[in-house]
Amino acid sequence: MKILVTSDFSPNSKAAIRFVQSLVKHSKNIELVFYHAVQIMKPTLWSNVYFNQYKTDEIERLTKELKKFTNTVIGKDKVKFVAINYVVDDATDTEKDIIKYAEKNKMDFICIATQGAGILRKIVGTHTSYIVNNSTVPIFVIPSYYRAKSIKNITFLSDFENLKNELTKISKFTKEHPAQLEVLHYATVTIDEKKRLKNKELLAKEMFKLNIQKNKLDRSLVDRIGTYVKKHKPELLIMFTNREKSFFEKIFLPSKSAELTYSTKVPVLIYSK
Repeated sequence: MKILVTSDFSPNSKAAIRFVQSLVKHSKNIELVFYHAVQIMKPTLWSNVYFNQYKTDEIERLTKELKKFTNTVIGKDKVKFVAINYVVDDATDTEKDIIKYAEKNKMDFICIATQGAGILRKIVGTHTSYIVNNSTVPIFVIPSYYRAKSIKNITFLSDFENLKNELTKISKFTKEHPAQLEVLHYATVTIDEKKRLKNKELLAKEMFKLNIQKNKLDRSLVDRIGTYVKKHKPELLIMFTNREKSFFEKIFLPSKSAELTYSTKVPVLIYSK
């Protein structure tokens, strides 16, 4: 299992490193790539030869800094991973380059820490929400204050529209981490009873716990999930996001998955539908 862990050398980004420490407690088959994006500008008076040498030296310096920064967090757990690699990328657009690197190098997951944002930033968008809404690679989004802990309980939020396919997608992770999986569904009139019973049978066959809640329209989905997380305290929340929205939908109807990265106090694993 290959995980791309982003870092900008900030204290906030240490949360993503602590989270992969939690994962290695359950799986011995994890390969890490610590990734740092930097834009190296060329002064107009510099020759190409001089600038290329400067860029090489700067990437080498930052790679050493990235190793030192991550090692201060990961400590002795470093030997528990199959491999650890360090990449400093000369990036022109950080979010797009993170996605491009992950897809090109066939990473199984991206792991990124987030500090949340104010109202204005939520409307305009953030680095995290851009990656959530555009990456085909599943993303772990980790709260900045996260501390490494065992992952014993996982909640998977499903709309029941394509449950079998969703369970197949998340199995790459859940089979590596034998935690208790609860499938949480907020019932709506749009799901007919026949489909609901079929999904119940599927979950019973897979030995997953099912939790069906009434869909109360007086509260937003994000608020309801926030309350659920606070009460049941899962160590990880899994959900899917729809990348196929139109341009105007993306502006006026923000992704529930991206919105949850601000609201929940637990790590969130987000897949693309």
